[in-house]
Amino acid sequence: MAQQRVHRLIFTTLILSHLPICPAAESSDTKDRAAYLNAMQNDFEAIRAEVSVSGSTNSDVMVGFATSMDKILPRTGIPLFQVKPQAKLKLARNEQESFQVVVLPRREDIQQVSVRVRDLRSQNGEQFPTETIQAVPMGYVKTKAVPPYGSPHVGWWPDPILDFMEAVDIAKGNTQSFWIRVRAPKSQAPGVYEGKLNIVVEGRNVFSFDLVVRVYGFVLPDTSPLPLAVTFWPHDHPQPETKEAQTGWRESEDYPINAWKKHRQKWADFLADYYLTYDSLYSYPGWTPDFDVVQHLHAAGRLGRFNLGYYGPCGESPEQIKKWKEDISTRVQPAYEKAKRLGVLDHAYIYGCDEAKPGLFPQVQRAAEILKAEFPDVMVMTTTYDHDYGLTSVIKSVDAFCPLTPRFDPDKAAKARAQSKQVWWYICCAPHGPHANMFIECPAIEGRLLMGAMTAKYRPDGFLYYQISIWNSQRPIDSGPFTDWDPRSWTTYHGDGSWTCVGPDGTPLPTIRLENFRDGLEDYAYYRILEATVAKVEASPERQGKHAEWLVEAQRLLLTPEEVIQGRTEFTNDAAALYRYRNSLADAIEAAGIEPVYPWGSGS
Repeated sequence: MAQQRVHRLIFTTLILSHLPICPAAESSDTKDRAAYLNAMQNDFEAIRAEVSVSGSTNSDVMVGFATSMDKILPRTGIPLFQVKPQAKLKLARNEQESFQVVVLPRREDIQQVSVRVRDLRSQNGEQFPTETIQAVPMGYVKTKAVPPYGSPHVGWWPDPILDFMEAVDIAKGNTQSFWIRVRAPKSQAPGVYEGKLNIVVEGRNVFSFDLVVRVYGFVLPDTSPLPLAVTFWPHDHPQPETKEAQTGWRESEDYPINAWKKHRQKWADFLADYYLTYDSLYSYPGWTPDFDVVQHLHAAGRLGRFNLGYYGPCGESPEQIKKWKEDISTRVQPAYEKAKRLGVLDHAYIYGCDEAKPGLFPQVQRAAEILKAEFPDVMVMTTTYDHDYGLTSVIKSVDAFCPLTPRFDPDKAAKARAQSKQVWWYICCAPHGPHANMFIECPAIEGRLLMGAMTAKYRPDGFLYYQISIWNSQRPIDSGPFTDWDPRSWTTYHGDGSWTCVGPDGTPLPTIRLENFRDGLEDYAYYRILEATVAKVEASPERQGKHAEWLVEAQRLLLTPEEVIQGRTEFTNDAAALYRYRNSLADAIEAAGIEPVYPWGSGS
């Protein structure tokens, strides 16, 4: 296993360097991959007899396990998987957590490969429902150029998770991963559940591994533990070589930006599964808040924040002010009145003046002042480039400032909060490395850390993202694992503004990046539950005395460890380090000696 650690370091260093790839690097990479796979083959031979099903003949096939934070390149690079006879997973009730099964045939192609999970049971006979466990192939998209932020590899990258497929063919030498998504129902009894995970080739079980799932006793919330303002309003961003063709594609019902509309409600429920609300920061043509979806999500207890309408800077002349007010009266006022009638106004916000520069600050203030006079009970937010969050500028009427993550200043944020302001943060096509982002080439752990441990350390009041549905492909994904989905989204960026893909007939598909986005928010929920439980113990001298030893350890855990996060540009790339911290938070919640405290309400 020492060789595995060496090659993990080599590949991690390459990923973190964000350098364009070159032919010499490709040649070296091929040699490293071969050496690594030979070492892993030796490791697998040591357990082959233990995991092989009697009568199976796939003697050249290797199987391993990877975390949900590992991007396993199918044809190049060092596939970071572990060879072991058992997979383990820990999660709370009402949580989804995933891992990957990696299958690699060395000498011959194999057909119709799938992963199946058999019944999981606890020692006292409780069953974990297998219908809440999905095992589906990872899909791949092909990049064709080095993007503006650099890349260690040009070619096939894992991204879409092919929820509509079960089995795939695997060519010799390819590394195919399967995404195993486990969801623990709210009502699931806490405990340890054991069962089998089988590798199936052409309908026959060829390998069988132990699967152990531990379910914690606490419950995660139905809505995000961190306020979110994220756009889902599909559109394209034509690329130079396909611009003319895309004009024609827009006339087709199968074009992804049209096809999804047949499944609007399904998309809304899908987004809610990832803590996202069907929403838009911007007033695109044809967009208004969809109050049918809002009501549906509200009734289900899954409604997050939604925008009443975009606002721009307001000029100073009487004519400009009149025109600006008329626009707001036409677009925002009706949405405000309806949200009020439906009793969902506490979920609403008004966003605008996107990335406005200092020269527009007086107009931003004028706009916000009018909005607060008309809609005093709704948060007004902006990404205006006011890096003092209204402390020294003329902007006094904005409720929530939202800087880019590198511009987030905890000290200034504390002063702004003392003046009843909120300070969120956001990413977009910036920042580039070494800051965390969610481009296709970024290590998947970056998205999880950003939404989880990094949020716990810096405590922004919310997270904003401009778009998750820029789609430039001619048609939905309907086969795999190698897809013709265009990874280019905004300009020549890969995956910026595009965390979702479109499956058969316009149905939703997640990406590995979207999964890690949600996983990070779930990590943050762990933190918030422990924090609230600590606060309850601290509030009572009697509890402090009774739980003194626990309190010291829990308070230590609330200081995000440097092993995980040192700063916004210094953070771990090791999934094991993050799991150690996450599991420590969970163990502390379980060991508190009192019922967990949920800051969003009892029992989630």
